[in-house]
Amino acid sequence: MSTRAVILKNISANLLLQLITALGGFILPPLIVVTYGSATNGMLASVKQFIAYLTLLEAGIGAAAIVALYQALTAHDNQLRNRILAAAHHFYRISGSLFAVALVVLATLFAWLTRHEISANLTFCIVLVMGAVNILDFFFFGSYRALLTADQKTYIISSIQAVSIFANIAVCYWLIRAGYSILSVQTASTLIQAAKFLLYRRYVRHHYSGLNQHYDKHHPYHLQQTWDALTHQLTGLLIFSSPLVLISLFLSLKDASIYAVYALIFGAIKMALQSLSQGMQAIFGHSLSTNPAQTRHNFCRYNRLFMCFLGWVYTCTGLLLAPFIQLYTHNMTDANYHQPLLAILFLFVGIIENSRIPAMTIIMAAGRYKATKPQALLEAGINITCSLCFIQIWGSAGILLAALISFLYRSTEMLHYSCRHILSLSFSRPLILWLVIFITIAVAISIGWQPISNISVHNYLDWIKLSLITGLIAALPFSFLLLLIYRRPVQ
Repeated sequence: MSTRAVILKNISANLLLQLITALGGFILPPLIVVTYGSATNGMLASVKQFIAYLTLLEAGIGAAAIVALYQALTAHDNQLRNRILAAAHHFYRISGSLFAVALVVLATLFAWLTRHEISANLTFCIVLVMGAVNILDFFFFGSYRALLTADQKTYIISSIQAVSIFANIAVCYWLIRAGYSILSVQTASTLIQAAKFLLYRRYVRHHYSGLNQHYDKHHPYHLQQTWDALTHQLTGLLIFSSPLVLISLFLSLKDASIYAVYALIFGAIKMALQSLSQGMQAIFGHSLSTNPAQTRHNFCRYNRLFMCFLGWVYTCTGLLLAPFIQLYTHNMTDANYHQPLLAILFLFVGIIENSRIPAMTIIMAAGRYKATKPQALLEAGINITCSLCFIQIWGSAGILLAALISFLYRSTEMLHYSCRHILSLSFSRPLILWLVIFITIAVAISIGWQPISNISVHNYLDWIKLSLITGLIAALPFSFLLLLIYRRPVQ
């Protein structure tokens, strides 16, 4: 299969996954707020973030295994492949056991922290039920995911996940509308998500001959940079999971619910942007060692395409967010979900954060975990320190301001490192492209804000019509810009 076909399949499958995920995100939380209250919605969102912290027990196994598997798959060395998978599977099982213990501790602590707003017994059970899927992932799928990712078959992962999420949306929607308890809903969700592991196992066993994950403790394969990859995972989860944790601890579950609604919308946008990088890590990982010149050429085109797409997406978001929030939170009356300042800060943070995706992709493809570890630690330090200070002064807005400061540093640093130390490219051209995109977004939103504000949006059909018109008009400047720069020579 050609590289272009692989990219197309990976991106298409991931876009389908993100679309279905976003659909569930937009359908279920409002229903949960209306049926069970904002406190329950805030609790569920916070539990997801706490559980995300516990997945650190993966200890960088997956990231290290993916990099190691590039060599084995390129050389068609099944024996080396099996040794790498056996080592990964062994450590996943150890991590899964530790995760199970940590999950019980988390359930106990979180039930105590939120006991004044929600029943402690209910919270305890929900944490255990929600975390059960992760335990299964550790024991049964971790090594398979590494294999499929390294072999440029993330479209298999995305397709199966899309089916399971769609089934989860349908079942949870019916259960909520039928009046079942939130615990029953979460239990059904866990069972549906667990079923996907059977499909993964069936596919891998059928398509990879001679697969053997038996761990020989006398002659084990030693995964390189495992702890360095862990550091990146740790800093990433501290940064991206800490907001709801801090809001739950320092503010309230209702504040967490408000933040979660905006985070849901911008998270869906982030997933759409990440779809353009789906499968690119494996492609760059295979080509960096065999054809560096072609890798530079492909990366520059990919970066230009990605940045223009990012500009278009966030221009549309800036213009269409306010009317969407009004429709989306129309029935959420137990908290004030109209927060213009949060919306503006989320927009700034999203633009800066997602600008790093191409650079991050090439860094991960090259396996430069150890070399970039100090910068990752510094970003986490800036983010957490500022968050703890700013949340006391500005509340949820302070969390976003802290993220903006840390992302400005890290995104610029990632671009510099990838250009200078991996691709041997000039840093100035990608940086100028960033500035041009940012300015174009600002100008486009400034021009379009007033006309769109004067248009009345009464339902989702009105909003969709407005979105189509806005999207077409907003595409013009970025399409013109892409035509100017896409085929420019690499320097």
